[in-house]
Amino acid sequence: MIPLTDNPLAFLHEDAYGFRPFVEQLDAAVAQARPLPLTVGVFGAWGTGKSSFLGMWSDLLAEQPRNRQVRFNPWKYDRKVEVWAALLHTILGELKKEERLREKAGRLARAATWLSLRAGLGSAATLATAGIVRPEHVNELLDTFAQNDADEYSQVNTFEDEFAEAVEEFVGPEGRLVVFVDDLDRCTPEAAMTVLESLKLFVGHARCVFVLALDVDVLAAVATNKFGVDLKGAPEEAISGMNYLEKIVQLPFFLPDVEFATLRATLAPYVEGLGGNEAFWELVRVGLGTNPRRVKRFVNVLNLAVAALGWDTGPAETATGGQDPHWKQLQLAELLIIRGQHRAFFRTLTQHPEAWQLLERAGGDMARPGGGRDLALSQLPPYLRPFADDAALMSLLDTRPGGRYEHPPAPGPDEVVRLFSTLHRAAGPLPDEQSSVAPPQPA
Repeated sequence: MIPLTDNPLAFLHEDAYGFRPFVEQLDAAVAQARPLPLTVGVFGAWGTGKSSFLGMWSDLLAEQPRNRQVRFNPWKYDRKVEVWAALLHTILGELKKEERLREKAGRLARAATWLSLRAGLGSAATLATAGIVRPEHVNELLDTFAQNDADEYSQVNTFEDEFAEAVEEFVGPEGRLVVFVDDLDRCTPEAAMTVLESLKLFVGHARCVFVLALDVDVLAAVATNKFGVDLKGAPEEAISGMNYLEKIVQLPFFLPDVEFATLRATLAPYVEGLGGNEAFWELVRVGLGTNPRRVKRFVNVLNLAVAALGWDTGPAETATGGQDPHWKQLQLAELLIIRGQHRAFFRTLTQHPEAWQLLERAGGDMARPGGGRDLALSQLPPYLRPFADDAALMSLLDTRPGGRYEHPPAPGPDEVVRLFSTLHRAAGPLPDEQSSVAPPQPA
């Protein structure tokens, strides 16, 4: 068993998701942008490949000598008093590597440190300076600057111009500095907000391209936290996540969905026993979609569970009633999807292991011509009736002949108990799940 890692792609030639054409198109568009600075948003949900997209773009930029780049991960700091300063000092730290810019970058770093301390945004203990201004010198710096407020205020007022000059010296008159800001959606709303606001506060007219990777829904949550607006029910005139986005990001790019065929081809070699099974992949498509991170995590846990299934049953027992030898593995895969995507039903199964069969049977009855829905619902126990209205769950449980995919029928109550035992050995129980499943109740 070879576990799948969650490491993002770092090179164009590693493209496993079909991103390369989009990387090249976006890079070409950004190359034509005038004037600078420019802020680009690479938007996508959790696990859809934003970091891989940025890694591939970074690799493409490495082939363009006139462009320089900086990578910044705000979640490493993720404290409101630090993140914006850490971003600025990370950029200045890159500039300071050039001997001719060392003095100017150091002066800008001291001015930024003083500004943050004057504004009450940090302290000697918490302000992140990327090593440019040492912690033991921060308070000394504040005391020194306090004695010369007039001169230092003047320096802060010229900060934008000096920063722009330093960047131009760093990249040349035709180059640009591309700053990749990744993992914003791992930050607290407060930390993410400080990063977004700092872009307009300091960069002025510098030759910079800022690339922000985050989830639009996270940005909406940030705006809600900042402005106290319920975005789901906000009036048109109220600020929303998208309104705020328009003020920060000039070029939004929404990450394309990974083609399922591409995802399957990439991950199939890592799936123990079911890599070439059509029913398995249709189950994955219906139950999990095309989110690379979600599917990779699923495959890793499933491989452990399949191994545990072999320990529990032995090779001679993997078939069910003389049927397809993959049946138990497929049932285990389906249970794992239910665990991840349909938690309420999963918890119901822990107390009522017969629920899987009952709900699946009702789904088949409701789908028959002649309007059997009401009758099928009336025959379900009350605790199961709400689940019959969950279209995604009912689609997952659909085993009708000629349906969208052929997978084994629901296991009986005794088999559900055994599958839970196997799954617990591989993945452990959920935090609020009982460690054992209730045995089937006698009829």
